[in-house]
Formats: sequence, C-alpha cells, structure tokens
Amino acid sequence: MRGLLAGLVIAILVIVVALLGAALAAFGIAAIGWLLHRTFDLTQWQASLLTLAVMSGLAYLVFRLIAVPAGPSIWDADLGPWQETVEDSAEPDEPEPPIVPWRRQRPTPGQLPSQSSNARRAKRK
Repeated sequence: MRGLLAGLVIAILVIVVALLGAALAAFGIAAIGWLLHRTFDLTQWQASLLTLAVMSGLAYLVFRLIAVPAGPSIWDADLGPWQETVEDSAEPDEPEPPIVPWRRQRPTPGQLPSQSSNARRAKRK
C-alpha cells in the first residue's frame, strides 16, 4: 500500500511541475506577444501567435540539432579494398595453442562413447 501511495504522490508532483512549466511558458509567450503588440502594428493575439510559431520552429531546430541521426553518416561509407582496418593489419597478440591429440580424437557432440559402444554390443549379439 505504501508503494502505491508513494507512486501516486510522485505522479502528482510530476504533473504539478509539468503544469507549472506549461503555465510559465504560456505567460512567457503572452509577454513576448504583448511586447510585439506594443512595438508593431499587431493585435496581441496576432503577436502571441507569431511568437508561438517562432518558438515552435526554434524548438524543432534545437531538437533536430541535438537528436542522434538514425541512418549511417557519410563518414561510414565503404571505401573499397584500399581501406585498411585495425583488425586486418594488427597481428594477433598470442598465437593459438596447438590442438592436443585427445581433442582431435573425441567423438562428435551428438554421439557419446557409451552410446556408441552399447550400439556395437547390441549389433554383435
């Protein structure tokens, strides 16, 4: 019950902060609209609408500048056979160890030694 109440209190706080931010932005747009109304021959409604459009455009521009591009960039293009990568040119740090004889002679993963010897005994009888 405490977890539910704590979640509800946090949700209410988030909603209150979001509403305060939206109200502050609305008053800011109205204030800039009022300044434009006083400066130019516009009604307050026209000036506020113009301010809202400009702020929306700026927000979209900032979003596009900050957002990570989804597609590959031009720098990731295939440069062809002359492109030398680090993996191709680098030597391995340690040589691979040789295969030990008992690993070479082990049975395949699907065939266990006990099964194969039991099958041979059954065929002989």
